[in-house]
Amino acid sequence: INLNNKKWKSLLDLNNPNHGLLLPILIYCVDKKGRPVLGKPKPRAETARFIEHEAYKDIALVIPVLRELHYFTRYDAPK
Repeated sequence: INLNNKKWKSLLDLNNPNHGLLLPILIYCVDKKGRPVLGKPKPRAETARFIEHEAYKDIALVIPVLRELHYFTRYDAPK
């Protein structure tokens, strides 16, 4: 997965309190060289199992929140 950095810039900022919403998605993202965006995972069996069998489930939880956040900032924000 490769995010459009321009559109996601505010949420990619580590100081943004909503940045954590992207973590379930970023865990599957790679940079242009194919390296994990979040850095190399810790070499433990639990980590590999989590990424392969569980992490994707959190995406379904954050998508509605990201949509609501995007909808508000894009359409309801005062001009």
